[in-house]
Amino acid sequence: MHDPPPTPPLADAPDALLDGGHLWLREHVTGSPFRFQLQASGVLAFGDGEREFDHDDVPLPYAHAVRHVRERFDREAFRASVDDVASVTFVGVAVDGSHVAYDWARTPSFLGTEVYDADHGAFLPPDSVASIYEGLGLAPVNALEKEVRAVDFDPESYPFPDSDWRDGPVAGVLLADKTGHRAVLRNPAVETAGGHEPVASTPEELVERHVTDRWLEGVVASVGVAADELGFDLLFERAVEALAREHVRAFHDGSVDTDESAVRSAMADRVEAHLVERRG
Repeated sequence: MHDPPPTPPLADAPDALLDGGHLWLREHVTGSPFRFQLQASGVLAFGDGEREFDHDDVPLPYAHAVRHVRERFDREAFRASVDDVASVTFVGVAVDGSHVAYDWARTPSFLGTEVYDADHGAFLPPDSVASIYEGLGLAPVNALEKEVRAVDFDPESYPFPDSDWRDGPVAGVLLADKTGHRAVLRNPAVETAGGHEPVASTPEELVERHVTDRWLEGVVASVGVAADELGFDLLFERAVEALAREHVRAFHDGSVDTDESAVRSAMADRVEAHLVERRG
């Protein structure tokens, strides 16, 4: 899998980005860096911003995004569109609670931001990126404005619009031109440090605090199966994924003992109790 160059803050971006041409402005959705590649074997490989995951050992906080892509990515359509599938790396964000809390019921687990073409050593233009993701069954990050004259864009007075994925303004704006220049302008009015939520100290406390009956019913609704098709295994796996997605900071910052088996054990007891009550 290729390592595309990171998107710098606007202050560190090349002057050429704002000197001429036109910009696409897209919502900067916070979360965890995420990329994937279709290998020649037909297997999807996944990774974060620094490493590629083992096929059978995906870190729990990324399980929701991996499943989302595996279920939706149209392999045949992609194979038909390129000569070498392994030359392309898809780059985006696993949308989780690492910074901003989004509306999890309507926000996809993965939003595509870039498509990197290793044959040319460059990102594809933003208009192509949007159509590629949509054609392959995945959602691109949403455009805020298209074809804005770069010389007319003033970052000091830019009025940050409302987010498509939460009640409130966007966390920032991704700027891109068709020559490969990229930058992010963060919204200083949006708190992204994520330090206000009380932190559980054990997996049991994490589950007890957040996995309420109402929360589990939200997971049930997201699964989208009939009541008689809702088994323990399905609800259990989706609940574990959702917990790790929404409260990913507990897994990343070491504030909770995030041994996966301990989290799963605590969740299993809670899901079983919920199903018994639901069916009784």
